[in-house]
Amino acid sequence: MGNVEDKSSPGVSIVIPTWEGKELLRRFLPSVLKAARVCGRPWEAIVYDDHSSDATVDFLKKHFPQVRVLRTEVRRGFAGASNAGFRESRYEIVVLLNNDTDVDEHFLKPLLDHFENENVFAVACKCYDWDGKMFRDGGKIGEFKRGFFRIHRNYDVEVRRIDSSEPYYSFHASGAFSAFSRKKLEALGGFDELFVPFNWEDADLSYRAWKRGWEIHYEPTSIVRHRPNTTVGRFRKAYVKAVSRRNRLLFIWKNLSDVDKLVQHCLFLLFQSMLAFLRLDLTHFASLGMAIAKLSGVSKARREEKMRIRRSDTEVLSLLRDCYQRPEVVIVE
Repeated sequence: MGNVEDKSSPGVSIVIPTWEGKELLRRFLPSVLKAARVCGRPWEAIVYDDHSSDATVDFLKKHFPQVRVLRTEVRRGFAGASNAGFRESRYEIVVLLNNDTDVDEHFLKPLLDHFENENVFAVACKCYDWDGKMFRDGGKIGEFKRGFFRIHRNYDVEVRRIDSSEPYYSFHASGAFSAFSRKKLEALGGFDELFVPFNWEDADLSYRAWKRGWEIHYEPTSIVRHRPNTTVGRFRKAYVKAVSRRNRLLFIWKNLSDVDKLVQHCLFLLFQSMLAFLRLDLTHFASLGMAIAKLSGVSKARREEKMRIRRSDTEVLSLLRDCYQRPEVVIVE
């Protein structure tokens, strides 16, 4: 484990928030520690337990003494546990991983090299399913269509066609397997806990970074394996759907600043609500009500962020679109 306290050190802090994840950590943490040992930099691994009841803390202290184990006193959700881990990190680069993420032995170096560019906020990995066969995540495509952001499509680049003269951009860096600049994380205040318990907090953090003038890169040679919703899947599907819809609204209300796009969003939200009424789509109105209940927090965050904007929504989306249109880029539906 790294033992240098200087936060400006070129080392890496690996932060893993966890909830009821003892067995997942037993399975996947060894690959993370193996990768850290061969990365060629000072390092530390922090597991931040979000008030689990499965004896995660005792298990880690017994079987992984090289890991710093910390615990929240009350459940704070993914964003809260991650932020607590960020604050405890010693090094300038923070790699955030889910507790169910398996990593290639040499995945760290390609990620860390990007931070030689001081304008880089985050770098996203390429992700496969646990079996290493099914492609899960690459560079994230961000689009604004019919009044809403679409952020779940991916692109990839064949390794033999990678053009290293220009970086590959990603709309956002996944909270499950990405590297971040700790100083910029601090400037942004980490994940906004407005999005607790899950979904869209990483997109919000990333989009705020883009609008402040920073960059998010995609590194196609940094490979991890992960299966989405291993933890979120423990919640009822209807609840997950409502929270996800709520958080998509919060993301837009908080971050969208171009007037034409705001008008478009309002019109399409009205249209969606009319359709939902006709279809008796109660989830739509539940998520809308939950979002409206958080308007005061959204308004405060929006005012604070507005003073720091360096790029418009159109400028961010145009910059990203130019990347997606490069000849070596392959859109993965």
